[in-house]
Amino acid sequence: MPEWASVSRLLARARSMYRGLWHHAEVERELREEFEHHLAERSDALVREGLAPEAAAAQARREFGHQRTHRVHAREAMGLAPVAQLRFTWLDVKVGVRLLRKHPMLNLAAIFALAVGIPVGLAPSHLARALEAPLPGDTENQVRAIRYWDPLSSRVAPTWDGDFTVWAQALRSFSSLGAFRALSYNVASADERAAPFAGAQLSASVFQMIEARPLLGRVFDPGDFAAGAPDVVVIGHGLWSSRFGQSPDVLGRSLRIGRTLHVVVGVMPEGFAFPTNEAFWLPLRLAATGGPDQQRVQVIGQLADGVSAQQAQAELSSQALPPLISTTSASEAGERARLRAEVVPFGLLYLGLPAGGLASLPEFRVVQVLMFVLLLVACGNVAMLVFARTATRLRELAVRTALGASRTRIVSQIFVETLLLAVIAASVGVLGVDWALDHVNLAGLAGETALPYWLSLDLTRETALSAIALAAVSATVAGVMPAIAITGRAITQNIRGGSRVRFGRLTGALLVTDIAVSVGAVGMAFAASAHATDLQVANRATGIPAAEYLAVEFRLPEDARNSADGAAPDRLRVRLAADQRELVAALEREPGVRRVAVGDVLPRMEHRSRPYEMDGVDRAPDAPLRWIRHAQVDVSFFAALGTPILNGRDFARTDTSSRVAIVNTAFVEHVLLGSDPIGRRVRFPTTSGTGSAGNTEWYEIVGVVGPLGVNVLNADRGEAVYLPAALGAINPMQLAVHSVVPPASLTGRVRELAMAVDPDLVMGRATVLSDVRQGDWYLVMGIAAGLMVLVGVLIALATSALYAMLSLSVSERTREIGIRAALGASRRALLVTIMKRSLVQIGLGAVIGLPIAARSVFELTGASNGAGSVSQSMAVALGLSAGIVLLVGLGSCLVPTRRILAIQASEAMRADS
Repeated sequence: MPEWASVSRLLARARSMYRGLWHHAEVERELREEFEHHLAERSDALVREGLAPEAAAAQARREFGHQRTHRVHAREAMGLAPVAQLRFTWLDVKVGVRLLRKHPMLNLAAIFALAVGIPVGLAPSHLARALEAPLPGDTENQVRAIRYWDPLSSRVAPTWDGDFTVWAQALRSFSSLGAFRALSYNVASADERAAPFAGAQLSASVFQMIEARPLLGRVFDPGDFAAGAPDVVVIGHGLWSSRFGQSPDVLGRSLRIGRTLHVVVGVMPEGFAFPTNEAFWLPLRLAATGGPDQQRVQVIGQLADGVSAQQAQAELSSQALPPLISTTSASEAGERARLRAEVVPFGLLYLGLPAGGLASLPEFRVVQVLMFVLLLVACGNVAMLVFARTATRLRELAVRTALGASRTRIVSQIFVETLLLAVIAASVGVLGVDWALDHVNLAGLAGETALPYWLSLDLTRETALSAIALAAVSATVAGVMPAIAITGRAITQNIRGGSRVRFGRLTGALLVTDIAVSVGAVGMAFAASAHATDLQVANRATGIPAAEYLAVEFRLPEDARNSADGAAPDRLRVRLAADQRELVAALEREPGVRRVAVGDVLPRMEHRSRPYEMDGVDRAPDAPLRWIRHAQVDVSFFAALGTPILNGRDFARTDTSSRVAIVNTAFVEHVLLGSDPIGRRVRFPTTSGTGSAGNTEWYEIVGVVGPLGVNVLNADRGEAVYLPAALGAINPMQLAVHSVVPPASLTGRVRELAMAVDPDLVMGRATVLSDVRQGDWYLVMGIAAGLMVLVGVLIALATSALYAMLSLSVSERTREIGIRAALGASRRALLVTIMKRSLVQIGLGAVIGLPIAARSVFELTGASNGAGSVSQSMAVALGLSAGIVLLVGLGSCLVPTRRILAIQASEAMRADS
C-alpha cells in the first residue's frame, strides 16, 4: 500500500504539472475563481456579524492577504515553481540589446560562429526536403512517380510503355497516369539554323496532372495522339524567344525537329521546363502492347482523392509484375524478376535515390552528424565568449542575488541574452545563404548547364522553423551552461570583490581542440585541393594529353528510324554505323585533326559499373557481387588515343563478333594480384546468383592497357574492363577528337560536319577533355572548401575566445600587475605571467594537429614523389601550423599585450580590483 500511495501522489503531481504547463490560462482562471469565492464567503460572514458591505469586503481582503503570494504557493504545490521562475520579460530583451552594444567584438564573433553553424546544421535536411518537394503546379502534392527499383544494384531500372499500359488499367489508387520520355533533337526554324535542344514526349494527361497552362494556344488534344495525326509541338518560352523572337503569331508556324516539320500549337510560360530543363514537347504515341517497337518511358500518376502515397504503394506492391515485353533480352529477364515497383516523389525518380530519399542513405546520416558536431563546436566556443562576457558582470549578478533574485531567474536572463544572439545569427546565416543561393551558379559549380526547373533551394517555412529551433538549442548550450557554471559558486562573495573568475580545464581543452582541429583541417584542405588540381597527377592518371582533345557526344534519337520507312530497330543500328563511319572519316580529313576515338565513355568521364566474376574464382552463393567499371569502345579506340598495349594485343575488327576484353593495369594489380591476365576469362552476371539466370557468356582477356582516366584522383584504384563494340552499337557515342589546334576552336566545324552527315544526329555539349571532371573531383573540392570554412570558423572563435579570456585576465589582475611592476618585475616577466597559459594552449594545439596535417599532405601530395617527400610534407605542415599559430596569437594577444605594457604601477595601485 505505501508503494501504491507514492505512485498515486507522483501521478497526481505529474497531472498538476501537465495542467499548469499546457493549460496555464485555465489554471489561472480556476485560481481566480477560488480566491473570489473565499473572499465572498468571508465578506458575507462579516456582513452577518454587523459590518457594512464595503467594510466587510475590505476586511476580507486584509485577512486573505496578497493574492500573488497565494498564486506562488499554488504553483509550488503543483511543482511549477522552477517553471514560474523561468519567466522572460521585455526587460531581459532590452538588457540583451544593451550588451550587444557594450561588447561588440565578442558578440560579432559569437554571431559569426552561429551564423555559420546553424545553416550548416540545417543544410542536409533542407536539401532532402527540396528533393522531395512537389512539382510546380502540383498545389495539392498529389503527383508521384512510379518506377522500378533494383535492390541488387541500388539503381532505378527501366520502365517500358507496356508497364505503363498495364498500370493505367489496373491501379485504382491513381485518378490518372501519364508517361513521358526525354530526348534531344536538332531543331531548325525557318532560316534552317539547326541546334540541339532538349525535348520530351508526353502522354495526354501529363499537362493536366501538373496543371500546366499555356501562355499562348493550347496543349495537346486527344486527337494529337492518334496514328497518322499531324505532327504538332508545344514550345517553351526560351525556344519561343530564340527562334521566333516572341512573335505573337507563332501559332500555326512550322518548326523542323529532326527531319520532321511540326506545327506549333502552344507556347508554355517562362519557367516551365518539365521534366527537367526541356524546351519543347511532342505527343507520345505509344506502340501496341507487346509489339516490336516498345519504348522506355517514365511514369507519373496523380493520387485519387483521399488516397495516400502509402496506400498507393500497398496497391502497387500487390500487383503482379507486368509480363516481359518482347524487346527485352533473355539476360534482362533475370534483372526484371528482382525488380520492386515503387511510388516515390518525382525528384527521387530523377536523381535515382532510394524510396526513403536522401535521408535514407548512410552517407547522409554521417554528414548530418558531422554538421551537428560542427554546430556543437560553435556552441562550445560561443559558450566561452558568453562565459567571459558574463564574468564581467559578477558584481551586478551578486547584487541582484542579494536583492532576492533566484539562480533560476538569473540563468533565464542569460539564456534570453544568448537567445537574442542566436536568433540574430540564425537570421543572418539563413538569409545570407538564401541570398548566396540566388546569386551563385550552382549548376555551373556542378558541371551542369542548369538545375532541374522543379528544384528550389529557396528558404522554406520548415527551414525557418528549424532555424529558430536550432537557435533555441544553441542558446541553451551556449548560454545556460556557462550561466549555471557561474551562478553555481558562492556568487555573493563577489560583492566583497574577493574572488576572480578562473577559466577551467574544459575551456582550455576546447581552445586546444580548436587549434588542433584547425591545423589538421587546413592540412587536409590544402592536400586535397592540391591533389585535385595537380596537373601531373591528372595527366598520369589520364594517360593521354587531355588538353589536346575535344570531347563531343552524338546520339541518334530512337524514333529517328520512323522518319524513314518504319523499319525494324536493327535499321537504326545500320544507319548509326554509317553515320559513325562517315563522321569519323570527315573529322580525320579536317586540317589540324589527328585521330578520332569513339566509345560510350571517354577518359576522365564517369565510367559505369557492373557486377563481374572471374573464371576459376569461386564465390559463395550468399556472397555479394563484386563490381567493376567498364566501357564499350570502338576497336580503334586505343590506337586513336595513342595508348600502347602493354601486354597481349589490341582489338581487331573481327572481335566485334567474338567475346574478348582488354583490362587495365589497375585490374591486373588489384583483381588478379599481378598474375598474367592473358587468357583469363571474366563475365558479367545479372542476378545475385551464379546460375543461368544471368548473362553467362565469358569474355577472354586479350590485352592490357595503362590508366586511361578511369579514376583521375587515384589511378591505382581505377580498375576497368574494355569491351569491343561494333559500328552503330554505341548510342549515344562519345567522340574524342585529337587536335593540333586549340580543341575548342573545332566546335563549330564539328557541328557542321555532323549536320552534313545526318541532320538527325544530335550533338551534345563540346568540352575540352581536360575540363571534364568526375564526381569524385567535385566531392574532394567540396570537402576542401568545407574544411576551409571550418578552419575559418575555428580560428575566429579561438582568437575571439582567447582575446576575451586575456582581456578579462588583464582587467582582473591590473592591481597585481601594478604590484609586480612596483616590485621590479620586468615587462617580459609580466607578459609571461599573464599569457603563459594561453600561449602554451596554442602551442599544444598546434603540436597535436601537426601530425594530422603532415600525414594528410604526405598521403595526398607526397606519397608518389619518392625520396624527400616525408620531409617536404612535414615542412608544408609546419608552415601551415605556424601560420595558424601566428594568426591566432597576433589576433588574440596583441591588444592585451599593449594593455599590459601600458599599465603604470602608481595607477594600478590606486585602481580598484
